[in-house]
Amino acid sequence: MKRIFQKGASALLALALAVSPALAASSFPDVAENAAYAQAVDYVSQAGIMVGDDKGNFAPEKTVTRAEMATILCNVLEENQGLTTDGSVFTDVPAQHWANRYVVKAAELGLVSGYGNGKFGPSDKVTYEQAITMVVQAAGGGGEATELGGYPDGFVKLAQSFGLLEGISSGKGQAFSRAEVAMLIYNLQNN
Repeated sequence: MKRIFQKGASALLALALAVSPALAASSFPDVAENAAYAQAVDYVSQAGIMVGDDKGNFAPEKTVTRAEMATILCNVLEENQGLTTDGSVFTDVPAQHWANRYVVKAAELGLVSGYGNGKFGPSDKVTYEQAITMVVQAAGGGGEATELGGYPDGFVKLAQSFGLLEGISSGKGQAFSRAEVAMLIYNLQNN
């Protein structure tokens, strides 16, 4: 990894060291061993970053919501312990919402923001630009991305320059799938 991510991604690096780089065959029946994203899915699963559904599937093509992305990033940064459910940052994520504690923590860390009207859109599908921006922020690259043009182009440019978008087929404005989120996180760990 280059200098920008070295400092901001210390939690990611610690996590990467805890997970074996030689991952076993996928434990999810809906993830073929030869799928382009299979190793990424195994990585995020074994690291406890993302889990399967109640049927034991990973659902790689299912889109990720903004609330799920906030939760995933808290898991990546190991900021998922002792989270409080008191209060709310956004009017559409009340304290009793299942992801409130993750959304609040992600907002405190500067990883997520709302739509500017006090709303977060927890059930909205996370877009290509949003997912990339959140991961770049989590890795500590927000400042350099801002220098490159800010949201969204500066974040996308920075992610491209570090190889974070390898294997990702979505484009601007498109919803991100679970497989693509796994790839983005895996690429961050490996680049």
